[in-house]
Amino acid sequence: MSDGGGLFTRSKRVLPKRPELTAEKAMKAVEEGFAVGKYKVYPTKLVGADFVVRKSAWTGIAVKIKQSHDKTTVIYNPFSPSAGARLVAYSLLPILILNSKSWKPMRAEFREFLDRTPIFRP
Repeated sequence: MSDGGGLFTRSKRVLPKRPELTAEKAMKAVEEGFAVGKYKVYPTKLVGADFVVRKSAWTGIAVKIKQSHDKTTVIYNPFSPSAGARLVAYSLLPILILNSKSWKPMRAEFREFLDRTPIFRP
């Protein structure tokens, strides 16, 4: 298990092979155990993401479930769910502010959710 991740890198949770952990099942688990009353969860067609956990137009997490022959990887990264917010905010200063005030705490909260949810534990 290696979450890692930083300002410009994606966090990864490497699990033993779990073919039953589909993007749909992961999204449902996040909806029922993490997002209740706090975040909106929805599928996305963004490249590199299966679904989004949205707090606001500025703050969210993109999640991808990647299956390989010997492991299942949960990949997630903070980003701005709104395309308009991404266009306006993606310069160095706004990214640094978003990271320290919004993205970092949400990523830590999401990591704690993964730690306590059986389907996402190694």
